[in-house]
Amino acid sequence: MSESGFPSILLALTSYFSWKKIFYILAFPGLVLLPLLSRDAGVSGDEEVHYLHSQKVLDYYTSFGKDTAALFTPQSHLAYYGQSFDNFTTLLINWFNIEDIYRFRHVCNAIIGWLAILVAGFLAVFLSGYRAGVLTLLILCFSPRFVGHAFNNLKDIPFAFGYIVALYFLFRVIEGLPKPRFRYILLLILGIGLAISVRVGGAVLIFYLLLFTGLYLLSYFLKERGLVTVHVVSRSFLVVILISLGGYLMGLLFWPYALENPIKNPISAFRVMASFPTTLRQIFEGEYIWSDQLPWYYLLKYMLITIPTLVWMGFILFLFFMKGIMKSRRWIFIFFVFISFIFPVLFVIYKDSNLYGAWRHLLFVYPPLIILSGLGYEYLLTKYSARIVWIAVTIGFLMMTFHPVRFMIRNHPYQYLYYNEWIGGLRGAYGMYETDYYFHSMREASEWLTHYLDEKEVHEQVTVAANFPVSWFFRDSESVDSVTFLKYYERGNVDWDYAIIGNSYIHPFQLRNEIWPPANTLHTIDVDGVPVCAILVRPSKDDLMGSRLLKAGEYDLAVQTLKKALTGDPQNESVHLNLAMAYIKGGEMDSARKVIERVTTIYPDYDVALDLMAEIYLMENRIATAKEVLTKNLAVNPKYFPSCYKLGEIYLDEKNDELGIYYLRRCLRLNPDYAPLLLKLGKYYEEKGDREKAKKFYDRVSSN
Repeated sequence: MSESGFPSILLALTSYFSWKKIFYILAFPGLVLLPLLSRDAGVSGDEEVHYLHSQKVLDYYTSFGKDTAALFTPQSHLAYYGQSFDNFTTLLINWFNIEDIYRFRHVCNAIIGWLAILVAGFLAVFLSGYRAGVLTLLILCFSPRFVGHAFNNLKDIPFAFGYIVALYFLFRVIEGLPKPRFRYILLLILGIGLAISVRVGGAVLIFYLLLFTGLYLLSYFLKERGLVTVHVVSRSFLVVILISLGGYLMGLLFWPYALENPIKNPISAFRVMASFPTTLRQIFEGEYIWSDQLPWYYLLKYMLITIPTLVWMGFILFLFFMKGIMKSRRWIFIFFVFISFIFPVLFVIYKDSNLYGAWRHLLFVYPPLIILSGLGYEYLLTKYSARIVWIAVTIGFLMMTFHPVRFMIRNHPYQYLYYNEWIGGLRGAYGMYETDYYFHSMREASEWLTHYLDEKEVHEQVTVAANFPVSWFFRDSESVDSVTFLKYYERGNVDWDYAIIGNSYIHPFQLRNEIWPPANTLHTIDVDGVPVCAILVRPSKDDLMGSRLLKAGEYDLAVQTLKKALTGDPQNESVHLNLAMAYIKGGEMDSARKVIERVTTIYPDYDVALDLMAEIYLMENRIATAKEVLTKNLAVNPKYFPSCYKLGEIYLDEKNDELGIYYLRRCLRLNPDYAPLLLKLGKYYEEKGDREKAKKFYDRVSSN
């Protein structure tokens, strides 16, 4: 491109407008644009449960602590979150009787997302001037995953906002010690309080405050010994301690669980968050892995393949020029930004934390990373100020924005599904990594189905099933009688007419081999050319009738009906399993085995099918083969407890007590209330003469 091209136009603009003016020109349209775009976003995977919990939190406060339902959340564990921003939006929804609650939540979250971008820009300005601020704004706005989460993630985005606000005013306070401005003190307290009130991990900001203050005073002492006296140090740490206390207390005010015991309960919450008990199966590197068993580099690789090249190039420049950058006037604050990015990343890797959904749990480290990336570009432009360098950097910058910006424009509102060009984009990641793990596509699918039913003039009442709650989207539908939850691989056992299936929890083998979406798909929601959600129509209800006949013990009739169901839906895993079970009940083991072999061509690692195959081998007294299949199944799914139980039984029958008890206790960890297991252990210890231990297991059966 010649110097008369676009880069020269930018040069002319920057000579006419100051970088400060450009900063504000770029910043404030986002206040309108981001909330406007958020109105198209779907309801995220956590939203319904968070909204319902926020109502319980409001009940806690309005009853002055008498209504304690918000404190007991054994399944969602939401008591351990402050989720203050959720609670605030629900308060506004109730006050103003807002009907479209989720769109309102999304608009509020988009405003917070915009504020996080703005504050990150201000922090970059503080570190290196308005040009660095402009670069930071641009790079953040060209970050599809951050923008996508800004639409509807009311947990991670508000936390990221509190984190960056606290960092910015932490620096302002430290710079002003021992007498920082009162407004900086107040805003720092609010930032720390907001972060803690969303997630207990925000307490790391108090650690930063103490650490950074000590390092700042130490560096100042080494440079100007006479200015750092005992009085200055003591007064500075008094201010810091008061801020820490104020931020901590502010964080507890909007968190019922913490208010019940301000010391013990936040510590308990931190322990839970560090080893989060909820585990999910995730697609990673083409494998289907439990989130607490993912490799140590899971976070790093996901960040590497989903963050735009533009960001990584700037960060590489920052590392390359770090020696020169650290000679700047505010070098120590730049070092603190680096710590605020790298420390949480290293901490969760060291703790082997239970992560899932890519790196959304660490969205809060993204603004600091962007600031460092912007500083890399800024230093390059400062060090090499020749016109040709400026033009080359501008061209390179624009070229690197093409891939993420193109994705954001073409695939709105699914920006959070972005993968960079090094992995081949979303198409290259499909079936190898998670795509719509937050179920955003369910809104568009529900709206498509509503329009389809209206267009077809379907007057009879239909039942819609989905593998994610979609009742909200059909609240005004005249055609939909009921909405029910559906596990995709059990779809033949549930009554439904149409089903909406997001591709989360679909096995990667089926995604890569186009087994999903199934043949009875009416329509798919595609992002960048790959399906992330499918709307299914039920060919017939023979599959449902067959499952009911099986339960009723009508095995011959069940076989006939299920075979008929397979003619209309030949890849329905649940029909195959029911048919195999009907054959087993009728004593036709060879036929059952052939059916299971067919289902394993559709889904080779299907744990339920493999366990049933082992059951057949056990019935045929082929014990060695059964053990092989069960062992393989536990390699496929280490948490499939029925296979653990069967192996335990086999080894006990073989008088191999060591392995038998190992597998039974492994099963106990996976399902501590499994009655056959408790009875088996009770009987085992009773036979061994340990009546006290046997009684404990028998008592647990009766208590359940």
